[in-house]
Amino acid sequence: MMKRKIKGLWMALCMVLAVAALTGCSSETELKDSVTTLSDEQVESYKTSAAQTVQTVAAFDDEQIEQFLSQQVDEFSSSAVESWKGSKGELGAFKEITAQSVEEDGSQIIITSLAEFEKAQATVELILDVSTGMEQAKSMSFNVNYSMAETMKMAGLNTLMGIGIVFCMLVFLSLLIAQFKHIAKLEAKFTGTKEEKKAAPIPVPAAAEEPEELVDDGELVAVIAAAIAASENTSTDSFMVRSIRKSNVRRWKRA
Repeated sequence: MMKRKIKGLWMALCMVLAVAALTGCSSETELKDSVTTLSDEQVESYKTSAAQTVQTVAAFDDEQIEQFLSQQVDEFSSSAVESWKGSKGELGAFKEITAQSVEEDGSQIIITSLAEFEKAQATVELILDVSTGMEQAKSMSFNVNYSMAETMKMAGLNTLMGIGIVFCMLVFLSLLIAQFKHIAKLEAKFTGTKEEKKAAPIPVPAAAEEPEELVDDGELVAVIAAAIAASENTSTDSFMVRSIRKSNVRRWKRA
């Protein structure tokens, strides 16, 4: 199941790249003008000026580029030379302009030039600002047109790089998770988090027994006598209390 998903993903990626490549090829060979207020003479004039600007900037070598950028120049010239500096290694020496188009976009005029270089083709886009009624160069960029093989190669490298990064992250996380048990042991060792033995309970001394309060015999006799007198309706004056002594059992048996 997983293999089918991966295969389908690669097929979808290839289709997207193929469509992008075909779209790029059609734009390279079918550059068309899109103007409403410009005359044919103005369109040709813009194309000629753009071609001359491309040739001038593309003639800069590395030393001239560094020398030019070290000077105080306008923003347009600086951005144009910076763009050429970034693409020079992939393009090589300039050969010719093979196609051009002019497009009106509101207050901007965009001149697109398809240029042939020693190593590859490039689309050079020059944008003019006419919002003030005067033509003012705004920006210029060199965009390398990669072939189908180069596009597939870069896509493959990017995919491999992404897979490699994900794989490395998974390995790192696995190793990190595996060390958690050692981290817990080290933490218990250095912070002294081991459980302490429970202390034996301290014996509590028994409470002292309170002496039992005994009732005096005289009081007990008086209470009993009063109870008997109350039951017989008599006075306690005639009552005589005698103590009972225990007889000697041994003497009684002898007799």
